[in-house]
Amino acid sequence: MNNIKIPNIIKNEIINNARKNYPKECCGLLIGYIEANKLICKVSISTKNIAANPYLFFEIDPQEIINIQKLYRKNKMSIIGHYHSHPDSPLGTKPSQRDIRSIHDANMCWIIVGIRDKVIDFSAYMPILIKKNYDLKKITVN
Repeated sequence: MNNIKIPNIIKNEIINNARKNYPKECCGLLIGYIEANKLICKVSISTKNIAANPYLFFEIDPQEIINIQKLYRKNKMSIIGHYHSHPDSPLGTKPSQRDIRSIHDANMCWIIVGIRDKVIDFSAYMPILIKKNYDLKKITVN
């Protein structure tokens, strides 16, 4: 996958979630499907950040992931990715080493929202395997 289609209304929902949760990291799931080797996002769902320190990390409750997966399976859609924010991080929208170590699904898109001094940036990544370890490669958001 080299790109993901996310309607502006969904991008705005994600950005608004980052603003609302600031200075904590927000997180959520992207629901959609794959068409012609492109990820198509139809829905974003805000989830609770259950990380021990939500000011520095994000973690989505596994039970919440399972429940959402079951709900959208009926509509022939699935979880195609997730998003989280990097509030006041010098990384901006670049993945952290913790993000990279957290990759468990090579087919899951990563959206990272950088928020610093009211400036918001938005980037998408797909996991790639390099010598038995994952990394994240930036992809195009349409």
